[in-house]
Amino acid sequence: MKKILPMTMLLAAFGAHGQELDYAQLIPNVAAFKATNYSLAYNNLFDSTIPGVFEKGPSTFPVYSPKWQNGTFVSTLSGLGYNFSRDPRIQFGLRMTIEGARDEYLKRDDYLTPRIRNANDASTLLESGAYLNYYINPNYALLSSIKYGTGLDRNGVFVSVGGQATTKFATNHRFTARFSANWANGSYLQSYFGVNSLQAGASNFGPFAPSSSLTDIKIGASWQWNIDTNWSLTTGASYKHLFGDANNSLNFQKSPMTIYSSASFRF
Repeated sequence: MKKILPMTMLLAAFGAHGQELDYAQLIPNVAAFKATNYSLAYNNLFDSTIPGVFEKGPSTFPVYSPKWQNGTFVSTLSGLGYNFSRDPRIQFGLRMTIEGARDEYLKRDDYLTPRIRNANDASTLLESGAYLNYYINPNYALLSSIKYGTGLDRNGVFVSVGGQATTKFATNHRFTARFSANWANGSYLQSYFGVNSLQAGASNFGPFAPSSSLTDIKIGASWQWNIDTNWSLTTGASYKHLFGDANNSLNFQKSPMTIYSSASFRF
């Protein structure tokens, strides 16, 4: 029987909290259970890594990730997209992700006058993009992606390149290490790290117009325990260090860290 996923479920999976990954993380077809694979998880996240945010606390949210062997996928974390490749070593395609609405991107409300406090609020944005993943072998992969459409003027560009290495150190336990280098254009950096004339006039800060540059280097590691063929537990952390104009901005989180844990059921 063909399974039909309700549109409401698609939207819930696609846009919850804007916690999408830099990369599209897909199960290779050779590792898939069946023609349609579903994964349901519940994530606990302590995140201080949102660009330009002075401080962010813990949050919890569900993750629903169906993937079809024809290449279609929809996920809270990887977005809505399509994998054009039929080679198990390569994944490439197009995807869309949602950047959640945020009040005052720069989170400088304490420094702004009431008349200007909401001037830089941003509504939910739909980003388009592409990705390319190459699996050297089942344990090592090179990852890359590009996203367009973020920022206050909706023409921000964000590019990520990196890789991951996975090792099995017990029957049902796997350890994964990841790294990435991220680049953004001036529009993206202005939205998250810049100070425009309106903000400068309503605060003690001078104007700051960052230019396109490398924004950060990120490293992370996670441990996954596969309890059985369906259930798994994952915990991990990532550390990011800002560079260039992002580091020279007024952002107080120069080296933010994310800690997360999740329980997932695959069916």
